Amino acid sequence: MTVRKLFRKIHLWIGLGSGAIVFILGITGCILVFVDELKPLVYQQRLFVPSATGQPQPLSALLQTAEDAWGEAKPVTAMEIYNDPKRTVHFRAYRGSDREGTWYWDAKQYYESVFVDPYTGGVVATENSEFEFFRVVLFLHWSLLFSNPIGQPIVGVATLLFVLSLITGLILWWPKNRKARRTRFRFRWKASTRLKRKNYDLHNILGFYSISLSFIIALTGLVWAFPWVNDGVQWLANVGTKSETQRIAPLPNEPMEEEAGVIDKVYAAVHARYPDASGYHVYFGQSDDAPINVLIRYRGTTWRDVVEQYSQYSGNWLSTAKFSDKNRGEKLRSMNYDIHVGSILGLPGKILAFLASLIAASLPVTGFIIWYNRKWREKRVKGKGVAKQH
Repeated sequence: MTVRKLFRKIHLWIGLGSGAIVFILGITGCILVFVDELKPLVYQQRLFVPSATGQPQPLSALLQTAEDAWGEAKPVTAMEIYNDPKRTVHFRAYRGSDREGTWYWDAKQYYESVFVDPYTGGVVATENSEFEFFRVVLFLHWSLLFSNPIGQPIVGVATLLFVLSLITGLILWWPKNRKARRTRFRFRWKASTRLKRKNYDLHNILGFYSISLSFIIALTGLVWAFPWVNDGVQWLANVGTKSETQRIAPLPNEPMEEEAGVIDKVYAAVHARYPDASGYHVYFGQSDDAPINVLIRYRGTTWRDVVEQYSQYSGNWLSTAKFSDKNRGEKLRSMNYDIHVGSILGLPGKILAFLASLIAASLPVTGFIIWYNRKWREKRVKGKGVAKQH
């Protein structure tokens, strides 16, 4: 067997072994690239208020509305407030499960949302977030809807195989001489070109022209799939130094009794410090010694996000973690999501990531058709040979 035939075999079996998963990752990736743009369109009634008139009610009053909606059995664990005056306030109640289980849903006891009008204080909508469409798409992309210990390695291995298929595909595609190079770089379909040939060209040409973007998307995906990839990338970025884990500010020595209006005090402080942010995600401490964590979000990016911590009892500021405070490895890790979905380059980058994901999803399909046509042709040739012998 020649080296070229060996690579063709490797490319074939890698594609057949991982093609279905790569197709799922590609299609779900196309949706997730524009998830921030799609959600306001799909969920317009629950995300926006009918009329943004008058003064918003205190955040503590809106929080009480959400707590009353669920009762003591499901305390509020997080909320999202946006600087857009037309947006509702999103409250969440989440509780994990002690058992891992088989499916993504097994990892939690409940995950619900309630959307409150900040002006009237009324409940606009409720949602069982475990089955919310975009969250299901996210975890289909993340772990094929399996629990993390099961699904993450499967997705990671399929992504690794996809990277190998890109390498072997490039080796098989690369032209042997200058004449072949001109033909392959500037392919043209004639009126007489058959569908089989067009499918072959789509597989090869689209695969070649998207290979650099596909590599980037796949490699950034591996950072989440395998801890050793995450550690290795940060180790290389830090030139051989391991990144430190995120530091949590200890609570000061103060009375462990919540003061009135703590959340109003925290929100006022955050809004005053970061008035240009698109919104604030507040995560309440789930233990007596845990702080309130506030994620300050900026539109279109995650690497610019800031994390601040406040006392859950007094609302006093404890710490701030900014992008500029991180080392090279931590900065690269912070940008991983934006690189993965293309948002690091703004809208043009997201469009490129969308097209690369769509092409990645098409490659297993066009590749399977090529393989099937060849197998069908071989069977027909063998059948005709047997018929002639008789």
